[in-house]
Amino acid sequence: MAPDGGDRGAKTGKRKGDKLVFSQLHREAQATAVLENIGDAIITLDEKCRAIDLNRAAHSLFGHQDGEILGQDVRRLLPDLPPPEQIPESPGRDLPTPLELTACHRSGRHFPVAVSLSRVHSDIGSFGVLIARDLSAQKEAAESLHREKEFAQITLQSIREAVITTDARGRVNSVNRAACRLLRRDSDELVERPLTDLLRFTELQHRRAAREGLKAVLAQGESAQLEGQPEIRFGNGDLIYVKGRLAPLRAADRRIIGCVTVMQDVTSETRMREILSWQATHDDLTSLINRREFERRLQALIEQRPGDTRHVLLYLDLDQFKLINDNCGHDAGDQMLRQLTSRLGTRLRNSDTLARLGGDEFAALLPHCSVEDGRRIADDLREIVRGFRFDWKGRTFGVGVSIGLVSLDEHVLSVADALTAADSACYIAKENGRDQVVVYHPSGDEEQRRREEMSQTTLIRECLEADRFCLWAQPIMPIQGQDGDWGIEILVRMLDEGGGVIPPGCFIPGAERYNLMGQIDRWVLHTLCTQWRDDPVLFEHLDKVAINLSGQSIANDEFLEFVVSTVDRFRLPWERLCFEITETAAVSSIEKARHFIQTLRQREARFALDDFGSGLSSFAYLKQLPVDFLKIDGAFVKDMEQDPIDAAMVRSISDIGRAMQLQTIAEFVESERVIDMLQEAGVDYAQGYGICRPMPIGELADFQPIQAQASAG
Repeated sequence: MAPDGGDRGAKTGKRKGDKLVFSQLHREAQATAVLENIGDAIITLDEKCRAIDLNRAAHSLFGHQDGEILGQDVRRLLPDLPPPEQIPESPGRDLPTPLELTACHRSGRHFPVAVSLSRVHSDIGSFGVLIARDLSAQKEAAESLHREKEFAQITLQSIREAVITTDARGRVNSVNRAACRLLRRDSDELVERPLTDLLRFTELQHRRAAREGLKAVLAQGESAQLEGQPEIRFGNGDLIYVKGRLAPLRAADRRIIGCVTVMQDVTSETRMREILSWQATHDDLTSLINRREFERRLQALIEQRPGDTRHVLLYLDLDQFKLINDNCGHDAGDQMLRQLTSRLGTRLRNSDTLARLGGDEFAALLPHCSVEDGRRIADDLREIVRGFRFDWKGRTFGVGVSIGLVSLDEHVLSVADALTAADSACYIAKENGRDQVVVYHPSGDEEQRRREEMSQTTLIRECLEADRFCLWAQPIMPIQGQDGDWGIEILVRMLDEGGGVIPPGCFIPGAERYNLMGQIDRWVLHTLCTQWRDDPVLFEHLDKVAINLSGQSIANDEFLEFVVSTVDRFRLPWERLCFEITETAAVSSIEKARHFIQTLRQREARFALDDFGSGLSSFAYLKQLPVDFLKIDGAFVKDMEQDPIDAAMVRSISDIGRAMQLQTIAEFVESERVIDMLQEAGVDYAQGYGICRPMPIGELADFQPIQAQASAG
């Protein structure tokens, strides 16, 4: 039995041994598999730090082939590796603290690694274990993150916009430099404070909107724009305007963890817009509103006019203002307007509007005002202007004002209606002697005349486009025995659609009133040049051909260029041309008139001062105008037989002419007795029905000047 029992025991022991061996082999296989497939490099070291074993990851990490590292000192791979005696004992289950070293790749590249070193003791001896992990990707990621963070911080601190971040409670946790500058506080004063305390805008509605916007951002994650352009006022009184936006700040899981507020100082832009808006609606010189803004307000008042509510419009035109410009220059005129308009505003109500329409023309809008009250205000304004004295370089000037008043009742339907009516009333005030107030009456004869003038403007434009004008002429004859020394005055007539002649009194006033005389003057000069070139026989015996020019043309530099270029192009003889300028036109723009006359006199053209004596300043201004003829106002000539004062005026003008070596021409000569009186007074030439009636210019060919002179003498 023993043997049998022994065999069984031996077999059992063998089976147990086999299992033990298998288990050990299995564990070794598992360990080997783990070592070969792990990502970290594992190198077993002897007492001299030579590699006695290493896994596949170690070859890959250092770039060597199998067998190239075995037996080699690993300090070739890791130069900074501590010496063998400093390798710590294995701490048991706790891993040793990794060292961050620089490794050398087979290619020569250096890269960072984390190295763990430990000493292990076993039955077969003591050896070191080195575990290395490549830190390149981790370092690059950290460096990239650092760069991005640094870039974000630099960008945040460099941008002009103020950036403020808060936590989920709305308390500030960071601000950039721009935010500190905007709010004029240090970052320490801003951090940990509620955002709403910082956004304490001047207007209550803006503060409320900011609070509601912050709530919406933190609760619903909805971005919010700061309403309008809220203003912030500082303790020293400074004021700034801002615009901005609030947006949610989210974590990686999309939770709302705070708010980002971006604001920008828009004070400069806001004030620039205010300046541009002011300039678009105001006159730069006087700071009054300009014509465009005035018409807008007038339109609004007309459209909003309820029931029987009445408003009043005043149209103001300064009298004799051009004399200041001509005598002292535009700087003086500008200064006078500034001083005068600052006083006019003192007599208006707070609800009234005073505007400068242009030049020396102004308007006042008086809402909810009766005609009686409007008349009283207009008289107050007139008294201010009348009592105003302007001092300039030792000289004192005064001006007047003519005012047209219009009630904006149900008959006034548009801005054009209102301004036309007021302008007409103002024009009547000027014609009636100036320095007065005229109330517009739609049914008045004067208003009817103004409306007729306006209707004529359309006809004038049509006739200019259709060339429905023609030239007439009236002879100017010598009455002091100058044989052959005669000329003509060129006259213009307008034709209706049937060819009928429209006399000048029916269209000249309207053309002057609505600035069409410049176009008519151009037509006259061009047509005269054309006819002179095509039919020179008509003009060959004439000593002078007189051409009337309006004040509008005299004051226009482009018209002067037109005259020179046209006469030169048609090669007309300058010395036989005589340009007639009315005294009123010359005095109203004396500098322009002097320049015009001097320019053409250099080309040997001659000039006559027409209607001389009609103004109050004739003799004072005569010395400033280099003319050749004085044309005595016909109002003195036609009644000189019956009125000794008119006769004395004619003699005075003739005496002045001789003293200044100027020749005189009398117009409106209608009888032989008047011719005799003119001869006695020493007047040189006569023109009028008593000499010859006006005629179409083509009839000059049949005119006999010798016979006309004989009958006159």
